Amino acid sequence: MATTPDRVATKPEAKADPLAFDDPGLFMAMENLELAARGIVEGAIHGMHRSPYIGFSAEFDAHREYMPGDDLRYVNWNLWGRTDRLYVKQFTSDTNLNLYLLLDISGSMLCAHGPSEKWRYGARAAAALACFSLRNRDAVGLYLLRDRVEAHVPPVIRPGQFHQILSVLGAAQPEGEVNLSKAFDDVLELCRRKGIVFLISDMLTNEDDILRGLVDLRVRGHDVTLLHLLDPWEADLPEHGQYEFTDLESGDRVFAHVDAVRQTYNDVVDRWRTGLERRCQQHGIDWVTCTTADPLQDIMVDYLMRRPRL
Repeated sequence: MATTPDRVATKPEAKADPLAFDDPGLFMAMENLELAARGIVEGAIHGMHRSPYIGFSAEFDAHREYMPGDDLRYVNWNLWGRTDRLYVKQFTSDTNLNLYLLLDISGSMLCAHGPSEKWRYGARAAAALACFSLRNRDAVGLYLLRDRVEAHVPPVIRPGQFHQILSVLGAAQPEGEVNLSKAFDDVLELCRRKGIVFLISDMLTNEDDILRGLVDLRVRGHDVTLLHLLDPWEADLPEHGQYEFTDLESGDRVFAHVDAVRQTYNDVVDRWRTGLERRCQQHGIDWVTCTTADPLQDIMVDYLMRRPRL
């Protein structure tokens, strides 16, 4: 769209990550993504004052032999006492669903004037939702989007699924100017079973085509949410100073005094975000917006409270 603001980036000073509950720099390292996700989920559950098994309604069906990684809460210890072998209870449920997590890994997601790069914040959001949903015994899949689906983990419920998702997130390499609309051809092919589609993107490229792809998913029966993620400077320029603004996808650079452009820029961004929200509402797409300066736990609490089915 003509009113889409330019991608901006400078070299920010290192800052502490507010999502790090113990060590200020802990969650910036992707090897700690599991701890980050579990911490966010536990905090969200505490914030909601609700059971971590929201929407879970199941009846016992059968036993199977224990496999490493199975939840010990479902081990039948009485049976173990009689047979000296570990068996896990299996359940049938009419509430299981597929959650498809789509993460934009285009170059603009490297922008980092807040506590972390946008894609790392998005990765933590995806990991937290995966952790939460797998605890509810829902199938979760992950899809990294650039010009195509660069990597994906099909949605299943199995031991090790969470760690496979973390592994793919940890290996992600955002870069380049891309056309996300092409990736939705792959998404439509890979996400056949109806479920919840959760896209994490800054929407700074091919907005019309991306929305068209999300609408196609809605037409096919999916419940669709867009997490519109921006860097704090993209949402609101600093008040004073001269900066070099770099398009992280094309490499184009512009020098500007923010004093002269700030009000016009912020007005354009506000109209763009308002318009995007309106277009999502028109098509039945749930729109969630935040910046990387917003505590992710609060974003998850708000979303899960409005979407208790997840």
